[in-house]
Amino acid sequence: MLLPHLGRALKGHGVPKNRTTVHYPFTELSPPSIVKTDSTDSSKFVHISLRISTKLRSRLKREAKRRHLTLNSYINEILARHNVFDKILETMKAIPLSEEFFRVWLQKTSQEDMEEMAKSIGPKVVRRSFASRGIEFNLDNLIEFYFEPLSDYSGWYQFEWDFVGASRRLIFTHPHGPKWTAFLRRYYADLIRSATGTEPEVTVEEGVITFTCR
Repeated sequence: MLLPHLGRALKGHGVPKNRTTVHYPFTELSPPSIVKTDSTDSSKFVHISLRISTKLRSRLKREAKRRHLTLNSYINEILARHNVFDKILETMKAIPLSEEFFRVWLQKTSQEDMEEMAKSIGPKVVRRSFASRGIEFNLDNLIEFYFEPLSDYSGWYQFEWDFVGASRRLIFTHPHGPKWTAFLRRYYADLIRSATGTEPEVTVEEGVITFTCR
């Protein structure tokens, strides 16, 4: 894992032997500088000093090059993913699966079993995750801290939402077939109902599930 190295590197400003100093946004300026900005404006950046090993820096630079990213952009991606997605995995004690394993599991599991699993899980796991992170369990936070991170990183679905009059429309699109549709439909209907206190209107087309919340 890269993040423990980055987290430990935040302490101190000297550069020990076999280490290098980089700066956030990691432009490798010298001397180190800290620029304070309005923390409510996410479009602004701050410079902070980090100490990381030269070996780790080389690995990061190689991987950034492979992804056609700058070192700064790649490290920002790592930190953003950890902050919004890895936290979900940690609090839910998630076990990652390969795509091949996932597809075989879907193939071997009946649609009725998928729906039963969704029913048995219900909103309790997400509620517990939110409680451990101090996040209020409501629809706005479900969108920001659960639906959107899973859309960005998990491969479960692609998510978007908008307003239709006074109603909010949540759209989940995926390529995993009707069994996965059945699971998501039941699982997320229960989540939304638990967060809003009302039953969402659900429409299903091939690979697209739409929940309308009034």
